[in-house]
Amino acid sequence: MNKKSLFALLLVAALLLSGCSLELKDSAVDAKQTILEVNGAHVNKQSFLNSYNYALSMEEYYAQLLASFGGAAQEVDESAILQSTIDSFVSGLVLDQKATELGLDQFTDEDLAELNAQAQQEYDALLEDIQAYYYADTELTGDELKAELASYAASLGYSLETVLASAKSTLISDRLEAYITDGVTITDEDIQATLDAKIADEKDTYASTPAAYGRSANNGSTTYYTPAGYRTISMIEITKPAAEAAEGEEAPAEADDSAERTKAEDMLQQILDGAAIDTLGAEVITRVVCESSTDVDADVVTAAMDLGHAGMAVLVETEESFVLVKYEADVEEKVATLDEARESLTEETLAAAKEEKYNATVNEWIDAAEVKIYTERLSN
Repeated sequence: MNKKSLFALLLVAALLLSGCSLELKDSAVDAKQTILEVNGAHVNKQSFLNSYNYALSMEEYYAQLLASFGGAAQEVDESAILQSTIDSFVSGLVLDQKATELGLDQFTDEDLAELNAQAQQEYDALLEDIQAYYYADTELTGDELKAELASYAASLGYSLETVLASAKSTLISDRLEAYITDGVTITDEDIQATLDAKIADEKDTYASTPAAYGRSANNGSTTYYTPAGYRTISMIEITKPAAEAAEGEEAPAEADDSAERTKAEDMLQQILDGAAIDTLGAEVITRVVCESSTDVDADVVTAAMDLGHAGMAVLVETEESFVLVKYEADVEEKVATLDEARESLTEETLAAAKEEKYNATVNEWIDAAEVKIYTERLSN
């Protein structure tokens, strides 16, 4: 469990303990009233309210967090949260029932051994996180420390048993998904459809934000449409020496960068004389830029776009360095072909096809389920 997950977990626990919108009554009978019935399985009032109030607390927290950062105030839609809670219970019960019907909730001894090992590892990691954040300076050791950490975890609703139950549930869900999506395949037409959608989306993005293509290409992201107006440049950056204050002086004296300037000018002359930039014994940085590029120094972009034709070079002085810039070539407008995109889009297209099959199947099961809802009992 990572640190962010632990903080979120602790926050939710605090919110739930501080209060709730729909108050649970003390009566044990009232708490056992049925709120939902799905194919004969019942969800009682207390279980439903626990889930509802969890979701409500999270929405209220996110609304407060947004407001604290200057965002527009947002009202929490309690009716939407109520419906979402109902939908979650219905789908969960239908899937549980289907898994049981298909025998997917059965575990071999080997399964159980792996699940127990996984649960122990995750539970130990949780206790380590709790110790690091909340008991870093404790004097407790050995069994006493273990007991204290376990007690803290239990106050959040976590124990080795709950972690094991979660691991089992995840495995059952994975099995059910595999059962539903088994046999799903895709064709070149499917991949082409994915490619076409990405090209259309990128065209829209780059039309409104031309610099976006350069940011994507320069950070190594896969793109499927290359807009016009870009050129490839090569750069060598020679860093100026840092200014240092002389003894007894507060302000640093301007550093002598004549050696760096001479070196940069010499490299420029070699380029102009026909030397390849990658033979000059310095690191070469390659970028694509356009008039509106923002991910490369503005002076460098201006100088690069002012060069008249490929092969030309110029020396640009910035505040911190001398940058040798060579205009390599224009980047042609193009769209990726199916052959070029197949490798990168096959997995994504197959995943989307499986998701579509999964959602359609689950919706069919839910539509066929006998569901009875008694939310009016929440206000009793």
